[in-house]
Amino acid sequence: MQAKTVLSVLLIIFGTSFQSCKRNNPIVPGSDLHVPKIEEILNGNDQNLINLLNKVRGSVGRRGAGSKTIWSTKNEYGLGLYISANHVYNISGWNSRNAQFFDLSSENLGIFETSQIPPINGSIALGNTLIADFPFIHFNISTGATNTTILPVEDFYIGIIDNQRAEQSRLPKYPELIKTSAPLQLYDPENRTRANQTWNTSIAGEKVIAVGYPQDKTNYPNGAVAYGKILSDTEAMQVIQKLKIAGDTEGDIPYNSSAEFLIEAQAIGGMSGGGVFNADGQLLGIMVRGSDKENAPKIIRAVKISHIKSTMIEFYNSLPETDKSRIRPFISGEI
Repeated sequence: MQAKTVLSVLLIIFGTSFQSCKRNNPIVPGSDLHVPKIEEILNGNDQNLINLLNKVRGSVGRRGAGSKTIWSTKNEYGLGLYISANHVYNISGWNSRNAQFFDLSSENLGIFETSQIPPINGSIALGNTLIADFPFIHFNISTGATNTTILPVEDFYIGIIDNQRAEQSRLPKYPELIKTSAPLQLYDPENRTRANQTWNTSIAGEKVIAVGYPQDKTNYPNGAVAYGKILSDTEAMQVIQKLKIAGDTEGDIPYNSSAEFLIEAQAIGGMSGGGVFNADGQLLGIMVRGSDKENAPKIIRAVKISHIKSTMIEFYNSLPETDKSRIRPFISGEI
């Protein structure tokens, strides 16, 4: 499914900035602008960054024209509980804008096409193997929201990944009903998806790593990496005003400190849904929007995992016990 609002990434490492292209336009970076590929970081000299990237990169994969991030495998089945953006899924793909879940024991919205995660052996090449992807829960979406205008506070949904796999072919294939008999096999060398705390809250000033899959597969076949600083609430509100003065669309969207954080970074199309991680490899949120004017400050907007979790728990608690029993096995490790 097509993502109309997409992200790009800026690498900021030890004071050196590498910039790329505008949101909504996967332009090849100019010669003096650069967004690192995953392999560039892994072949570099910063061992701490290499170690961190290896810890988290197996959790991030493709989803349609965007990205998705495995939050946790701490559930009764050991399957992948993932997060992506509603605009990556395509808002019109949901049959209701009211919050809803799908009973995975009987409903099959699963896909293979466009769904990939890194190979179990740690190779950076996704290859031709597709993995089953099941939309699971989406939350309330405002009536007037579109793929390009949806606000970060609403721009996320939850899905499940199991072990069903298929090779790409000219004919579409579809998975069977979700398989719960075996835990998800994934590249997770330090078991970050099963850690005591798979996520954490964002802290102003901390450096974070962000991983995603640009739509520009020619130049970024194996994904891109960002490393930047989280802005404080005061800095975020100030930069929103600068964006407004510069005529950037992001300047018209008020900063919502309870739902999002801003990173000093720019954009490449397809990064939406990609994860933002702290130095311990804990998930802080997913990327959803970014500034696009050349003369405007370069920022990425990320939805806080704390907001996603509280929204999920509020929805779960609103359900009758029968429905809770259908959802609980898949989210039990994060409620």
